[in-house]
Amino acid sequence: MKTDTFGREMPTENKKTDFTSKLKTQNSALGLQSSPFRDAGQVADLSAEIRELTAVTERNWKIMEICGTHTMSIHRHGLKSLLPPQIELLSGPGCPVCVTPTRLVDKALALAAAPGICFCVYGDMMNVPGSKGGLREAMVRGADVRIVNSPLDALALARRLSHKTVVFWGIGFETTAPATAAVIKMAAESALKNF
Repeated sequence: MKTDTFGREMPTENKKTDFTSKLKTQNSALGLQSSPFRDAGQVADLSAEIRELTAVTERNWKIMEICGTHTMSIHRHGLKSLLPPQIELLSGPGCPVCVTPTRLVDKALALAAAPGICFCVYGDMMNVPGSKGGLREAMVRGADVRIVNSPLDALALARRLSHKTVVFWGIGFETTAPATAAVIKMAAESALKNF
C-alpha cells in the first residue's frame, strides 16, 4: 500500500477503477454526455495527481471560488470529495451578478424605465432577476437598456445622446472600479452633464 507523507493511503489502480466506474454510472444516470470535462478516467487521474502533489508540498491549501456558479458546480458534481484534506475550498463573496440584492435590481429597473434614461450595463446583468423581472424584460417593455463592453462605451453614448441621461450601472469586481472611476472623471472634466 502506497501512503503519502501524512500516512494516508494513496489511490491504487483498483480504487481508481472503482471511482471511474462509479462516476460513469452516475453520469449515465444523470443523462450527462461524455466530454473531456466529464471523462471519469481523466478525472480520476487528475484527482490522483492532485493528491500526490499536495502530499509532496506538506502544507495546506485554501482555494477560493469566487463565483456562485462555480460553487454550485463544485457541489453538484461532487468535486470537493475528489480533493485531499490538505485542500480546502472556500466560497468567496460571489461575483457581482450572483450577489446583487433584489432590491438593487429593482432600483435599477425603476431607473431604466424612467423617461429620458439610457441605461447602460454589462451583459451579464441582463438576466439577473429583480422582484418583477430583469433588465431584458425592461428592454422588451420599452426601456432604453444597452449592453456595453466598458464604461467608455457608455461615455461615448452620452456624447452621442445629448437628449438623454446616460446611466452606467457599474456592477463589477474591484478590477472594474478603476475604469469606472476614470470614466466618471473624464465626464466631469469634459463638463458632460448627461452622464
